[in-house]
Amino acid sequence: MTSNQISDRRALAATSSTLASFLAHAIGTLAKEIRTIEQEIQRINSLVLQSEEQERQSALAPTRKQAATCWKHFRQVRQKSRLGWLLAPVQTFRAWRDWRHAQDKHAQATNNFDAPDAQARRTRDIAAHNHGVKEQRNKRSALNKSLKSYRAHHIALTKFQKAAAAPMAAACGEGWLAADFAELFGNVVALVQAGHLPAATKLLAKLVFQIRPSAAVYARWQQEAQEIRDKAYSGHAGIPATGAFTEIAEASAKLAAACMLDAPARQLASCSHPADQWQLLPLLATSPQRFSVDVLWTIYWSMFQCAQQMADFLSDTEAHEDPLNGRFSTYLESWLSGWAAERIPEFGYPKSSSYLGTLQLASKTEEARVGADLGVIISLNVGGLRCRKAVLLQAKRAKQGIADVGSGKGQLPKLSSLPRAGYYLFYHESPPPLYPPVPTVSSAKALQQCVLDAQKDPGARYLPLDVRTNGWDWASFVSFGLCNATSDLGEPFDTVEEALSILGSGSAGQLPRHLYLVAIEDEPYVRELKKRVREYYRDTPEKTYQKTAGRHLRSSRSHDGPEFGL
Repeated sequence: MTSNQISDRRALAATSSTLASFLAHAIGTLAKEIRTIEQEIQRINSLVLQSEEQERQSALAPTRKQAATCWKHFRQVRQKSRLGWLLAPVQTFRAWRDWRHAQDKHAQATNNFDAPDAQARRTRDIAAHNHGVKEQRNKRSALNKSLKSYRAHHIALTKFQKAAAAPMAAACGEGWLAADFAELFGNVVALVQAGHLPAATKLLAKLVFQIRPSAAVYARWQQEAQEIRDKAYSGHAGIPATGAFTEIAEASAKLAAACMLDAPARQLASCSHPADQWQLLPLLATSPQRFSVDVLWTIYWSMFQCAQQMADFLSDTEAHEDPLNGRFSTYLESWLSGWAAERIPEFGYPKSSSYLGTLQLASKTEEARVGADLGVIISLNVGGLRCRKAVLLQAKRAKQGIADVGSGKGQLPKLSSLPRAGYYLFYHESPPPLYPPVPTVSSAKALQQCVLDAQKDPGARYLPLDVRTNGWDWASFVSFGLCNATSDLGEPFDTVEEALSILGSGSAGQLPRHLYLVAIEDEPYVRELKKRVREYYRDTPEKTYQKTAGRHLRSSRSHDGPEFGL
C-alpha cells in the first residue's frame, strides 16, 4: 500500500469505529429506556383500587390476629389437664390476662376505626387513592405505545448492527474493498446518525467488499502449501531440478515479485543468485497474505502441483507430445476443478463465480487447427484484480534441454507472429540417473530470435534448440504472468469472441485442440463464457481418469499405451 492508501484506510477505520460507537450507544440507550418503561408499566399494573371493606379488614387484622393467638394459647394452658388451672395457676392466669388484654385492644381498634371522623377521613383517602390509580392506569396506553416504538427501533438498530458487522470489519481490516466503498460507507454513517435507518439499510446493501478469511484459515492454508513444497523438495525431479535453469529461475522470480506485496518482493529481489531466488519463491508463496491479491495463491499452488506431478511422471516414462498433452490436461483438470475450485470461495470475494478446468475440441478436423496444441483463457475479475488474457501453446518434448521447434507446417513463424499470444510449452525429459525439471514455457518470438541468431530458417522442419536458457516455469507463467494484467505475457481481450479469435489466430473456427480455462468473474459472465466456449469444446474424456488416477499411476510407465492418449 502507498502512504495515501494507508492514510485512507486509517480514516475509513476511524469512520467504522464512529459507527460502531454510535450504534452501541444508541442501542444501549434504547435498552435502558425500554427497561425503564417496562418497570413503570409493571408498577402501574401492581396498583389496586381501595374499598371500605378492604380497609377495615386490613386495619383490624393485626389486633384480630393477636386476640386469636392469645385465646389459642390460653386454651392450650388450661387444657393440659382437667386441673391444669389449679396445678399451674400462674401460667393460666397470665394466659387469660393476655387474652383479655388482646380482646380489649381489638375492641378499641374497632371503635377507633368506626369513629365518624376517622370514617370520613378514610372515605376521602380512598377516593383520592382510587382517583390516583385511575390516572396512573390511563398512562399505560401512552407508555405501551412508546414501548412498542422503542422496541421496534431497538430491533431495527440491532438488525442493522448485525448487517453492518461485516462491512465495519472490512473497513477496519486489510481485505479488498470496492473503489466506491469509502464514499458509500461514509454516506451510510451519515444517514444512521441522522436517524434515516431505512435509507442507510438500503445503501448498506450496495457496499462491495471481501469477507477476509480469519488468521486461522490463512495459517492453515500456509501450512498446507508448506507441506506441498516440502514434498516437492523431498525428491529430485521437478521443482528441485528446475533450479539449475538459472535464466528461467530468474525470470520466474521477477514475474512473482510483481504479484507480491512490497516486503516479500524485496526479499525475493535481494537474493544474489537465481538459484537462491528459486528456492525462496515457493517458500514466500506459501502464505496467501504475501500475494497482492490473495486468491492467486490457489492458482499458483494448483499449477505448482500440476507441474510437479508432470515432472514425476516424466521421470518414469517416455511419450510423444499428444499423449503428454492428454496427461497434462488430466493433471491440470484435477488440480484446477478439484483442489483450486474448493478453496476459491473461502477467500470471501463478492459476486464471484468460478469455472476452472480443461476442455477438448469437439468435432474439429486436424486441418482446422492453427498448429498450436493448447489454448489458455484467463478471465479474472476478483477483488482488485481484473485480467483477461488468452494464449496459444505449442507443446514439445525437450530431452536434456534440447527441443526440436521445427515443423513442416511453419508453426514457429505462425506463433511468432503473435508476440503476446504465441508460446511453446516444453515437457522436459532426462535420461536416468538425471531428473527432469517441471514443464517450462518460452515465447515463440524469443525462440525465433534464437534461431535467427544461429542463422537458421525459422520455417525449417528440423530446428534443435536449447530451451533451458529462456522462459518461465509453468506455475509462474500462468499465476504471475497470465494472471497479472500489467505483464506483457498473454494477449488481452474484452469479450468472449475476442478470446476465441485470439485462440483461432484471427478466426474462431480455427482453435487449438485443448483449452485450459481459468475464470473467476461475476456469475453472468462466467455463465456466458462457459456457454460460448462449449459451442466449440466439450469436456475432456480424461476427466474420467481422475477417479482412477491412483491406480493408473501405479501402472507400468514404460510404454505409450491408450491410457496416455488424447
